[in-house]
Parts: sequence; C-alpha cells; structure tokens
Amino acid sequence: MYHLRKIPKKYGRMFLSVIYRLLVEPFGVFKVYWGTPKDEPAGPPPAPSTISIDFKDVKGEISRLIYGSFLEVMGKCVYGGVWDEYNENVPLIHGGIRQDVLREVRDLNLAIIRWPGGAFADTYHWKNGIGPPEQRKTRRNKFWHWMGPKIGPKYDNHFGSDEFMLFINELGDVAPYININLGSGTLEEAVEWLEYMNGDESTEYGALRAENGHPEPYNVKYWGIGNEIYGPWEVGYSRPETYAKNYLKFAEAMRAVDPTIKLIAVGADFEYSYWNRPVLEIAGEQIDYLSYHIYMPGMFLKSLSNSVRDFYNIIAGAFEIEKRIQWVENSIEEVMGRKDKIPIALDEWNIWWNARQLYEGYYTLRDGLLAATIFEFFHLHSNTIKMALHSSLVNVLPAIVTSPTDAYHNPIYLAIQLFATHAEQFLVSSTVNCDTRHNSRYGKVSAIDLPYLGCSATTNEARDKLVIIGLNRHHTHDLPTKIALTHFKPNATAQAYELNGPSHSAYNFFDKKDEVKIEKKEFKSASTKFKYVFPAHSVTALILSEKK
Repeated sequence: MYHLRKIPKKYGRMFLSVIYRLLVEPFGVFKVYWGTPKDEPAGPPPAPSTISIDFKDVKGEISRLIYGSFLEVMGKCVYGGVWDEYNENVPLIHGGIRQDVLREVRDLNLAIIRWPGGAFADTYHWKNGIGPPEQRKTRRNKFWHWMGPKIGPKYDNHFGSDEFMLFINELGDVAPYININLGSGTLEEAVEWLEYMNGDESTEYGALRAENGHPEPYNVKYWGIGNEIYGPWEVGYSRPETYAKNYLKFAEAMRAVDPTIKLIAVGADFEYSYWNRPVLEIAGEQIDYLSYHIYMPGMFLKSLSNSVRDFYNIIAGAFEIEKRIQWVENSIEEVMGRKDKIPIALDEWNIWWNARQLYEGYYTLRDGLLAATIFEFFHLHSNTIKMALHSSLVNVLPAIVTSPTDAYHNPIYLAIQLFATHAEQFLVSSTVNCDTRHNSRYGKVSAIDLPYLGCSATTNEARDKLVIIGLNRHHTHDLPTKIALTHFKPNATAQAYELNGPSHSAYNFFDKKDEVKIEKKEFKSASTKFKYVFPAHSVTALILSEKK
C-alpha cells in the first residue's frame, strides 16, 4: 500500500505518526464521513443510450485471476478477521478460521488470494509462523506499528504458512499467491520457504512441513518478489537497477527448486516513471507478471459527505486507473515489444481516501459502482491485465467486515461477486453511446467527461451465451437503452442480476446487511434489437442464451 509514498523513510513517518496518533485519532478529526449530504437537483434525464454488440468480434480472453483478493497482517484483516482464535462468540474451524468469514469468501467466487502482504511482507520471516502454535513468539508489526495499535497491532504468528493454506483449501478452487520477503529477508530464506511449500518429503523443508502435519506439497504457483520496492517507505527500498539484479538472483534460485512457479516483479506507473524500463531491460525475460498497485483518489485524510459531488468524484477514479493501466502497458511494450509483452498483475487496487478506513467506516453503493467500472476496464484490457487483486479482503479497506459476533459484506464485495460469477471467458466487441457529465480534477484523479453508461459483453467457450453487464453511473436517473446484437439471436427470456440499493449513498452494515444487494429478475423481451432500462445507480448482468 502506498499512500505514504512522499514521506521520508524515517523522520517523516515519525512526524506523521505523532500527528495521527496524538491529534487525528484521539480527537476524531478527519473522519471518514462528515455532515449531511446536500444533494443537487436531479436535473433533466439523459438522452436515451445505445449499446451495439458484434458477437463474432472477440477482443480477448479474460483471465479468471482478475477476480482476486488480498490478505495483509495489518489492522484486523488477518488477526481478528479471517483468524480469530480467541473469540468464543463465533464458530471456528482449524483452531481459528471464522466460519462466517469463510462462508462470505466462498460466495465471493474468487480465483486467487495473496498473503502476507503488502508492505508487511518485506518484514515477515516465515519460520516464525510454523510449528506448534504455543512455541511461536508474539512479534511487533515492524512496518505498520508506527500507525498505532489499531493499524499495526502485535501478532502472535498463529496464522502462518500452514494456516494460510488451510484457509485456501477450505475455499476450493482458489490459487494461493505468496509474497516473499525481499526487503529484510535473504535469498536462502525465500528458497527454503518455497521448498517448505512445494517440496516433497525427500527435501529438508518438505520433510519439516510433513513433520508439522502436512505431508503433501502445497504446490503454490504464484510468488511475488518484493513489494513496492520503488518507494522510500518500503523496507528494502532501492533503485530499479538494484532491484532487477536482485530479482534475477531470487528467480534463478527459486526456479532451481521449482521450475513451474510463476514470478511477479515489482512495477509502477508514471508517478515513478523511471522504474519500469530498467527493471524490464535487465530482468524482463525472467518476469512472468509485472505488478502494479493503485489506490484512488490518492488522499490520506479526506472526509466525504456522500453528496452527489462525492459520488462522481469517486467513480471518476476508475477512469484514472484505466489511464494509468494504459501507461503501464505502453512502458512494457516499449521495452519488450508487442510479441513478448509481459502481463500485468494489478495485485492491489481499491478506493482509499482516509487512514481511518484501515479500521472503520463503510463503503456505499457509489463504491460498488466504482469497483464495477474498474472491472469493466479490466475486461477492456483483458489482453494485458491477467491478474488483479482487490485490497483487502476483510476489515482493512474491506469487502467483508466483522465484529466479535457478526459479519457483513459491502457493495464492493457485491460488484466483485457479480462479475466473478456472471461474466464469461471471452470479451466481445461493444460500443456505447450515451450522455456524459464533466468531472473536475479530484486528488490524483484527472478531469474527465464521465459517461453515464458502461458495458462489458462476454461469451463462453461454447459461444451459446451472451452476458451483457450494463453500468448506470447516473446518481438518480434511469437509462433507457437500445441494444442491438449482430451475429447472435437470443431467446426472448433472459435472466437479469441487478446490483442496486434505494439511493446512490446506500450502504450495508450489521443492522442492515442487505440494503444494497443483488436481485435476480426475469426479462422477457430479448431479441436482436431490444430496449432495456438500466435503473439509476445500478449494475445489471443480463444473461442471454442462444436461440436454437
């Protein structure tokens, strides 16, 4: 996570820690939300929109790995979130995994989860988290402790490599992704960790894993080499040339243990425009994915009021993310060429405007629309974005929120769930015509004429299904839309799954878990040319089957 990018490594962070812990947090200033929203008049409805889809024009294959998430040892993401062994108020399995959280994660339909960080990963020594739990020592969170106990509490190492894999295995078809410690760890430590996870019982660390009760190799495929090493806040911060040379050493040694693994290297966008080229020139041939992290709108202590202005300011962040994705794509192509382009792993993304969101606050329907728009762009860039992980899964900038007795999911969760469950494998050509709204610059988000209607059209391998996901980004008006299909004749009856709530600022909480929800509906007028009304502030997946 990189909101702290401009802060000098030592004294700047110390100063910010004093300000935050002594002034901001105790006195409740710079809250996540403040005041009562003053909504602007609804105004005239937008002109009717159109969507044109050419079913035969397949634009790319969408990787299932874009539907991923992230666990970092900070706040109550892992300890007190996924793992809550001292809590007697909720059912647990495997000594500490919350069953209510497990149910929520299963329903999310994820493809991959990254652990243990994040910035924390470059301070984490994996051997502290294996063996009998009573023999594991409590440690200080060496990266996040300076933000206080709510963000960087001590941890007892009871959720280590084996517990992470127990969690992963309970989820079914979800791939584990481990970030090794490049910042303060050693090459030998990384190689031994890989052998512990993937080696058979004939190896030293495979035998140790078996001794700890897990004889079968975990076969972890995805491994990240460092985290945000371009940033002065990161343990292990270095120049790109140094990082690339270290990456090659780690890659060679780790592939000698297991040549089947896929390695993710640290990348950046134009805020660190000097970074990607040297890394790719030196190490590009050994990089399987180039990592990239983005949080919008790039503020640290901003308070929102859930106004219409906030609504569009936040959603515009998705368009800024796409702009930066294009820059990263170009930076790869400039070095590697069109033929050998390295795929992007956008393995941390979210909306983040206030430090308090690391432990409190809530996300609204607006933020679900932002997430849906981001997935619209992931689909559009499906030839380059091959992995994407929402940050984070539980309690910290979360999709799922827990208390000592309960759990609920928010609109961002629902956006991930809708796309992960209903979008198909192949993107087909779609063209949208609709009205726009000008949105001025906001934080790091550039000014933009924001289109009210978004669309992603996908099909399956059998080519007998068409899924149209329509996004109405208008805060109050429905969007009547004429939809024209070429080379696909649907049955008249279609299923519709609509993500929505009673207002643009609706949100879920423990006492109103389904104020924002996905409702299943039936539509009976599908044809090669038909009209559909996308409700205000909604995301709708229309599932059309081919007419035989």
